[in-house]
Amino acid sequence: KLLYNHACLLLDMKKHACNEMQNFLGIKKGEIHIGGSTIPGGYILPKCIGAFTTVYPEVTISLIIGDTDQIIQDVLSGSPEFGIVGAETSNKNIYQEKLIEDEMRLIVTSDHKWANEKHISPDLIFKEPFIVRERGSGTLKSIKLSLKEKGYSSENLNIIAELGSTEAVIQGIKSKVGISILSTIAVAEELKAGTLKALTIKKLNLKRSFYLITHKQRSPSPLCNAFINFLKKEFANV
Repeated sequence: KLLYNHACLLLDMKKHACNEMQNFLGIKKGEIHIGGSTIPGGYILPKCIGAFTTVYPEVTISLIIGDTDQIIQDVLSGSPEFGIVGAETSNKNIYQEKLIEDEMRLIVTSDHKWANEKHISPDLIFKEPFIVRERGSGTLKSIKLSLKEKGYSSENLNIIAELGSTEAVIQGIKSKVGISILSTIAVAEELKAGTLKALTIKKLNLKRSFYLITHKQRSPSPLCNAFINFLKKEFANV
């Protein structure tokens, strides 16, 4: 145990020294490990990675995708260097800041009985078969919080299926397993094609933010800082 503690300190010193040298020399090549919860990881970060690697062609980016809780735990463990997640955390070792605003809507098929409606009363959604994400997801946390703020309990939802990814939920809606509340970013193509419809739910605030998270006690590498600054510029006016 004594040797292990010293070894960890030595490895941290080596990493810090390498980072400072890279920063001093202005090196912009190497590998970045980042994490993204389902929506940022599947629908936002890939486009940003493409734009970043066009500017820095010698940089390789490794993207880990998981639910919000998983990405937070991964950042705490030291890999990836930073993450983008769909919910805030109370963990004191995590530094977090808002990066992107998002809006969720009630998503139904184009032939659903509510397809031509623009607004739905919250009471009605409890009567329909409902699909939810897994318990660690930021989407589910946001839905529960929005319902709670208006005096509704998510326990009263008629949950017909709990699925492990946003894409699985989308396919479930298309297959008429049930309806769900999802980010409009995730269903942008389906909404444009008209295969799915997005409705607002009266009285419910379904706006949320995606958060950039890093470990408070670890210094990001120069490459990591370069990508974080790139992301902030990309979403500065969004």
